[in-house]
Parts: sequence; C-alpha cells; structure tokens
Amino acid sequence: MYCLLCHNPIDQIISWEHLFLSSPVHPEICKICSSKLEEIYGEQCRICSRPFSKLPTEFQNKDICHDCYRWEQDVEWTGTLTRNISIFDYNDFLKELLAQFKFRGDHEIVKAFTTHVQSKFKQMFHQKSLPFIVPIPLSPERLYERGFNQANSLAQLLNVPIDNILTRIHTEKQSKKTRQERIHKQSPFHLIQLNDPQKYHNKPILLIDDIYTTGTTLRQAAKALTPLSPKAIYSLTLARS
Repeated sequence: MYCLLCHNPIDQIISWEHLFLSSPVHPEICKICSSKLEEIYGEQCRICSRPFSKLPTEFQNKDICHDCYRWEQDVEWTGTLTRNISIFDYNDFLKELLAQFKFRGDHEIVKAFTTHVQSKFKQMFHQKSLPFIVPIPLSPERLYERGFNQANSLAQLLNVPIDNILTRIHTEKQSKKTRQERIHKQSPFHLIQLNDPQKYHNKPILLIDDIYTTGTTLRQAAKALTPLSPKAIYSLTLARS
C-alpha cells in the first residue's frame, strides 16, 4: 500500500488480526504524515474546541473562549450552536492538504481522515441517540467549480444516512471577508421544503464541515435549522483554525 498523502510505501505489519479478519483495516497514511496532523487534546473551549494551550488567558472566559463568549452574549445567536468538535489544529500541513483536497480536486485525500472522523463521531454520540447528519452545502456555482462538496465527502465517511436539507445561495468566499463582515452578512442558508419535518423535532442534528474559523457559517446553518425544533445542533469539523 501507498500513503494517500505522500505516496510513499506503507510498511505493513502482519499480525494474527490480519490473518483471521476477512476485511482487515489498513492504514491510509504513513506514520510520518500521521505525525504531522496535530490532534486537539487537553483543555479546550466547551463550545468551539479551541485549545486553551494556544490561547492567552485574557482571551478565555472560564470554560469558553472570548469569541464564543461574544457569540453567547448576542441575543440573536446565543445557544444557536450547542457545540462544535474539531479533530485537528489547522496547522500548515493540514492547510496544504485541504487546499489540495478542495481546490485542486484530489478527492481521494478525504479517505486519510476516515478513522479519525469515525472515532470522534462515536465519542460524541451513542448508538441509541444518533443525530441527523447535515453537511454544510455549497452553492450550485461553487459545486460546479469544485466538482464535489467537501463537507458531504466528510459526512460520507460516517457510513450513516445523510440529510441534505439545506441549500446555499452563492456569495463571495468567506476567506475574503473580515470577521465582522462574516457575522453581519445575511445568511446564505435556507431549509428545503420537507415532507416530514416532525421527524427532526426534539432530535439532535450534526452539521459537518471541514474548518471552524469564526463559527459564522455553522451558526448561520444552525439558525436555518431551528424551525425544526431539534433537541440540539452540534457540528463536527476536521480542523479548528
């Protein structure tokens, strides 16, 4: 096998598990590439997963970061997003990987995150209370430009049903906007007309996206889902910027 990221051979260790399992799990990336992915551990913001180890104490408000504190103090947004869980820190290595994945069409890269995404999902939810999975959509123009929706590709790694119940109008890229412009712009998300909206009532919903930056995109999407009266709206993102 070859590493999905650097394309170097992966040394496989033959064990009793490999001999007796009909479908043994093989690593998708080598140890060197894996070591460059910084998983988020330790004390972190209760709402957005921002690691406190990289945040000065003056930007912490008890168990949440200052950004989330400001979101929660705004009556328009308080409680909109119950919690975001991010798996990795958005370091230079991951930044390059996601650029290759999203903007250069290397879709196979998504498989490198399978184990991490599935493991974090199992930590978040019990089998008896699985959420509805809602990927953050792309606008039709952006989808045509890229050829696929990266959030939908990440959601597919979970091997559970996906509810594409949000649509998105075309806007300027978020990366070109300031934080204030992101927060105060009109939401691009709309809930589609549903045959059975009651099935979402008092049930958890999980939004899926690649990066949490300011939290604006996820909160705007969460607000578009609030008419369904879900029990809570969470998000699972690959990286915390």
